[in-house]
Amino acid sequence: MRARPQVPLTATLLAAAAVSFSASIAHGGRRPGLCATDAAESSSPPYLAVISAYPAELAPIAAATEIETTVQIDSRPFYVGRLGGVRVMLGLTGIGVLNAANVAESLLARRDIAGLVMSGTAGTKHHIGDVVLASNLTEPDRKGVFHPNAALVALARRAATALPEPLDRCTLVPPGSPTADLVCLLFDPVVIFGGELVSFDPFGDTPAPCVPGGGEILGCELPVTAGVAAIDRAILHPRTITTVDVEDMESAAVARVATTRRVPFLAVRAGSDGGGDPRGDRGFPTQFFDYYRLAAHNAADVTRAIVMELGRLARDESARRTCRLLARHRWRRAATRMDAGRPDSP
Repeated sequence: MRARPQVPLTATLLAAAAVSFSASIAHGGRRPGLCATDAAESSSPPYLAVISAYPAELAPIAAATEIETTVQIDSRPFYVGRLGGVRVMLGLTGIGVLNAANVAESLLARRDIAGLVMSGTAGTKHHIGDVVLASNLTEPDRKGVFHPNAALVALARRAATALPEPLDRCTLVPPGSPTADLVCLLFDPVVIFGGELVSFDPFGDTPAPCVPGGGEILGCELPVTAGVAAIDRAILHPRTITTVDVEDMESAAVARVATTRRVPFLAVRAGSDGGGDPRGDRGFPTQFFDYYRLAAHNAADVTRAIVMELGRLARDESARRTCRLLARHRWRRAATRMDAGRPDSP
């Protein structure tokens, strides 16, 4: 009988873990913990998913990601790669509640998604450029209040102190125009935790379609094509400055789906229309078309920092207990440890 070759213990354990993970997925078991997205451990899933409604929102995140391949979900391309040492899956939902809910359902039907972050722009009662991570998410026509995952919020609090880039205060207006002027806001943007987010949908029961080659706002995929497609502004229902912390068209619907699927979720929204505008409080949609690039950058900046903080946590030898709590879905206990900044081992 041929002698069996010796296999290193580490390789054996990794192989066993992979088999165990695959079996768990196949039998609909508990989703993997957030630390399992560490790309240093394996080139295979699970992933942290990062989604946005339209291309300009996702573009800064995709630009910072080492994209390796694409997969199709709801006929939309999702980009698989590595960001800050974390395995990520990036994609677009399309604009509006129905699009966001439908794509989120299909995405989270996959068992290899360990967590979900939505990054994008919004109206706000705060200043343009401020990034708000709301604690209560609602839809006007539905009952129930949804909340972000406590562990992701704790990661965000840590990440907010070490952003990869400063939050933008100045931008070219109108975006993409050869005759654009440099406009600087009246206040430095900040990161705000807490408050109310309301998601509404002016498109009714008909999901707004994306347009192949439709530019930064109406486009269906990355890379972003140059320019902004013509938009029928009549459907956007001009509004005054919102009186809530965040007003968008997707986040609460995604939170509803994530809650049903028991997937940790966080919405990161930066104000594209709000206060602090040197041109005056002109409201939506005028401010949106001036400042959507600035807002998308700021939301993406915070989102990138959160992903990078997760990567640091997963690789921190002193954070093993926190990662174990995350693997067991003890979100609040893990958040308490992260907020306290306590090492997990003597």
